[in-house]
Amino acid sequence: MEFVLKRPSSHFLINRGLASLKARVFYGWWIVALGSLVNGIGAGIFFHSLTIFFLPLKTEFHASSAAISLFYGAARLEGGVESPVVGYLISRFGARAMMIIGILMAGGGLFLVSIVRDYWTFFFVFIFIVFMGYNAGFYHPVSTVMNNWFIRRRGVAFSLISSSAGMGGMVMAPLLSAIIVNYGWRTGMVVAGLAVLIIGLPASLPMRNTPEMMGLRPDGDESQDHLHREPGMERSDPRDVNFSIREAMKTGMYWMLMGAISFRIFVTVALTAHFVPILVWRGMSETTGAYLVGLYSFGVIFTTLAIGWTGDRWGKALVSSLGLVPLIVVMFGMVLSQTALILYLYPVGLAIAIGTTPQNWALIGDFFGRRNYPTNRGSMGLCYGTTGFFSPIYAGWMYDRTSGYTYVLISLAVMLVAVACLFAILRPPSKRTGGMSFSLV
Repeated sequence: MEFVLKRPSSHFLINRGLASLKARVFYGWWIVALGSLVNGIGAGIFFHSLTIFFLPLKTEFHASSAAISLFYGAARLEGGVESPVVGYLISRFGARAMMIIGILMAGGGLFLVSIVRDYWTFFFVFIFIVFMGYNAGFYHPVSTVMNNWFIRRRGVAFSLISSSAGMGGMVMAPLLSAIIVNYGWRTGMVVAGLAVLIIGLPASLPMRNTPEMMGLRPDGDESQDHLHREPGMERSDPRDVNFSIREAMKTGMYWMLMGAISFRIFVTVALTAHFVPILVWRGMSETTGAYLVGLYSFGVIFTTLAIGWTGDRWGKALVSSLGLVPLIVVMFGMVLSQTALILYLYPVGLAIAIGTTPQNWALIGDFFGRRNYPTNRGSMGLCYGTTGFFSPIYAGWMYDRTSGYTYVLISLAVMLVAVACLFAILRPPSKRTGGMSFSLV
């Protein structure tokens, strides 16, 4: 009898290699990578790059700055009103289902807004299709999944997906600016819609809501009883608190955290919506301003990663406070200094402040737990959605009245000082003490 040794097929070797890689790498980090793709293309377009459309839309519809700001403000308000419902739907149907629905609405809606011809049709399609999809299908479900998969490394996980927003903005802002200059804003909307669908849909399909669904534990930790549990069953973790929405709302820290997040959003939404107009007001061209959007987005990549690493070690509330200081200094500098250098420091200061954003959302998980994160975060939506609605409109209205952004920058800087102080005094709540525990974060 003759024995013949066969070489393993390349298909077999590849599968074995992938299986070995998955065994070595906690699947939560694959979830982070997928969430980063979804959030990167979504935030890169809808958060970082929309300011590039501000002046072209103002020209297209012969509208005031306040009227164009209404698009940006109403989008935030719609997100705030929608947020409690989205939180419930994520808990009920899972994050992946909401991501798919939201991506289809946002991408398809961008095609629709590219063909509308009047202000109010644009408004309704933009708010009730495009941004309803964005608010339902991007950062909210992605952050819910991150909160479920990580506890000890929650700050780093949130920072990684948030840094992807900067990467998306760094790519999409100059690209869309070049398309708008050469082919018009309508073509820019079509390209943005294609990017959302081509990148977002494939990345959303492998998402899993919790590590327990795969028989795993948060952070990739070993479970002593994993041999006796079925996948999908949860077990309590001593590091993970769980407040219901009623319990959370009975704590003082819930309201303080909601206030700090809401008024931080008031400032950053106004500044990002009016990013290019503010630079044009100071004498910079629209094209150069668009490249500074790319610089700002590039900076966000590094600030979110650095602040995320620091937040897991120093405390998320502390870094959320300190990270606002550079932007406060820059805003006062924009008013008091006439040097060109301050214009280039503006995107840097804003990037540092935006870098604290994932720490804000991670604080909700740290303070109130994994189990009810979608509803606890969603319940804050009406407040931060309302502030996000008024902030760009306020900035546009003040510009129309004063022909400048001086009073806008001063008032926003003063507000940000108060927000930084509020973050600095936040402490984890305790059920036993009614939520006013003052242990260190």
